[in-house]
Amino acid sequence: MQNILTLIAIVGISFLASAQDPTFTQKTGNINRFNPALVGAHSDFGLQANYNNQWPSLPNNPQNYSILTNYNLKKGFGLGLDLGDDLSGLIQNTYVKVNTNYRRIFGDVETSFGVNLGFRQNKINTNGLLFEDQIDPSAGFINPTSEPLESDPKYYFILDLGGAAYYKGFLFGLAAHQVNRPNTSIFQNTYTRLPARFVANLGYMPLFKGDFQLAALTTFQQQHAFTTLENQVFTQYTFMKLGLGHRIHFGEYGNTDFFSASAGIQFDKFSIGYSYEDTPFKDSRASWGGTHQATAAWYIKGLNRENGMSRLINVML
Repeated sequence: MQNILTLIAIVGISFLASAQDPTFTQKTGNINRFNPALVGAHSDFGLQANYNNQWPSLPNNPQNYSILTNYNLKKGFGLGLDLGDDLSGLIQNTYVKVNTNYRRIFGDVETSFGVNLGFRQNKINTNGLLFEDQIDPSAGFINPTSEPLESDPKYYFILDLGGAAYYKGFLFGLAAHQVNRPNTSIFQNTYTRLPARFVANLGYMPLFKGDFQLAALTTFQQQHAFTTLENQVFTQYTFMKLGLGHRIHFGEYGNTDFFSASAGIQFDKFSIGYSYEDTPFKDSRASWGGTHQATAAWYIKGLNRENGMSRLINVML
């Protein structure tokens, strides 16, 4: 039994040591996970929800839930609130982030800057674990366990920074998440820093007349020994949206290609979207069920259409 507990602890420590943030195909509902400077670009007052289900064929597969709301004030200032829950096996991460952002235009250049101050909780969910001292010969696992478990949550603050600029159809963004690199270890007498995550975005949207729009986005992310490069193309005709993407992983975990397809509808006051991502190659991950993501947004004050940065963000899924 002690060997089982030791194995569980090792798995938990290994996961926390790598401490990789989840990756998302859709930007709507997750814009704050990419760049805090882009919060509020969709609408002056909005609410966005996201659900991400990765590799559903695996037991205790990673799942993510989040809600983001924002309100843009006068003179370029804006506020946001981001609530999320990330589940992966026995590990559960719950966070709340307060976002502040500022927008300013210099001639033809639109700029935006954002800061997140967050509070996060890490914990091990031991409710699904079974131990031999819980067994009743006639009724099964009904007794409480006397095994000593380190299940107290770990609390810590996180700081994210971001900036973005738009010029004549081009969008460029840089963000650094968890720059304070807090200690995230749940176990006593251990110290595990959460690696900072760096994100760079390059987007382009040509100016078309009429109801048809086209946009492209390249996203580079690096965190510890985990690096991804994603290229996406989005189209929109009236209220219908489609997207295709390719993402490749580099680094310690090997090079792996993933392809994604997205579809959604968007009106002035609300939008919904769905995406599916998987690898077409015959490796073990091809049978894990891919990654499903669904988003919904309510633009209480309607979509922002006054500036180019918002128009590009609105075309993306």
